[in-house]
Amino acid sequence: MKKKLLLVFILLLAGCSSNLQEDTVNSTEGLAEVNEMTLNEQGDMREETDLGLIGEKVIKTVYLDYETLAYEDSQKYLLEKIADFKAYIEYSTESNNGLQNETFNNRVPLRQVHYTLRVPTENLNAFLDALSGMNAVKTSQQIGAEDATKNYRDIEARINVLNQKEVRLQELLEDAETVEQLLLIEDNLSETIAEREILQSQLDNIDDLIDYTQVYVQLSEKQRLSQNPGQAVSFWQRVKHALLDSLYSFYYWMQDAAVWLIYALPYILILGFLITLFIVLYKRFIAKKKR
Repeated sequence: MKKKLLLVFILLLAGCSSNLQEDTVNSTEGLAEVNEMTLNEQGDMREETDLGLIGEKVIKTVYLDYETLAYEDSQKYLLEKIADFKAYIEYSTESNNGLQNETFNNRVPLRQVHYTLRVPTENLNAFLDALSGMNAVKTSQQIGAEDATKNYRDIEARINVLNQKEVRLQELLEDAETVEQLLLIEDNLSETIAEREILQSQLDNIDDLIDYTQVYVQLSEKQRLSQNPGQAVSFWQRVKHALLDSLYSFYYWMQDAAVWLIYALPYILILGFLITLFIVLYKRFIAKKKR
């Protein structure tokens, strides 16, 4: 009797296992169908984006270098214009370095500041024009543009496909009958949501770069401004600049020499005293020897 009951129990377990495997296979086939449809839709959407307009999404980048004799005034003016045009400072760094003179090895402490700005793209041209009123000389300007339209549309298409895939997985999740089916569908659903969020963050970043242009500004304090920056210089202009550089170098060399003498004055006095003492003692020694 016990053997018969054990045999019936084994047959029931085998039947349940068979049904469970069949349900899991059906669920897996459903997921495979969803994934296959997703891949097909992604291919269709990419083909559509290739035919889209070019130039709708453009990321601009601007690099500006300025030299100034009035460092504090120029910096104050720049900060005022940043506020006037609703821009903001994303990053800044200021240094007080000794810039080495080309002719002599003297060092003069000069200030320099670097700004990474985010300027509303609609205000960019007006902002750049306003900087011409700053008490500084613009030594260089570079403006770059990157067309992100195709990449933007491609990400949008992938997000739309993932949204559709999420809806289908939600429907499969409601029809799931076993724990294995639930776990399998939930894993696919979590991966789909995570991938969509990553793509959405990329899309938001592109939108931010398009709406707010990155502007890199370097403002350097100088003792003499560059002559005719960015233009061709004739021979006589080069001679004139060389003479001026020599005069400035000699002027700062004289300053350095005066400062060095002040630092060295105690040592010079001590050395002079020792030399004088040596001479006096030497003369006395010679006088005694002659007697």
